[in-house]
Amino acid sequence: AAILMVVFGILSQQEVRDAINWEVYITIACAFGIGSALTNSGVAGGVADGLVIVGKNIGIGDAGLYSMVYVATFLISNVVTNNAAAALLFPIAMDAAEATGADRQKMSYILMLGASASFMSPFGYTTNLLIYGPGGYKYMDFVRVGTPMQIILMFLSVIVVANDSQWYLSWIITAVIFFLVSFIYLLNIDLNKAMSKYNPLKKST
Repeated sequence: AAILMVVFGILSQQEVRDAINWEVYITIACAFGIGSALTNSGVAGGVADGLVIVGKNIGIGDAGLYSMVYVATFLISNVVTNNAAAALLFPIAMDAAEATGADRQKMSYILMLGASASFMSPFGYTTNLLIYGPGGYKYMDFVRVGTPMQIILMFLSVIVVANDSQWYLSWIITAVIFFLVSFIYLLNIDLNKAMSKYNPLKKST
């Protein structure tokens, strides 16, 4: 599609070059190098052992390990880009899965979901930065709103991935949350209308 846009003159070659975010590519490339260094130096294995120990102590099987990998991934994702977080944690997550016999594909899903869950920081994702300045938001605004979202998504992700045979649960839970939020929103609108209708100050004016 990009080539066709240049061929038909929609974009110039200079505009295409300017549209490439080289900083993102450099960050991802460096993350892959750091990830390889973590694996070759044994650091990835050490961190994986720590995650395995904590995951086992939780006492809920593979779900405990998935939870720990998710937490580690989203914490890093809120500091660096989600692609870099996934590249950094991938060798650690795979070592942890191999040490416990956990499903590597499920571990990849958890890693992907954790890396994409950068709600608690304005620096974790490009769209967060886009609204950070123009919207007049503060760092704590992301923490207050993003933390509940982070916790809800973590529980849902771990439950769905660990119980993939009951995948339909995610649809049911999502539908329930959607209807609850919609109901609360509509109820709030009705209450605001009722309060403005019977506001004595408004009548006096």
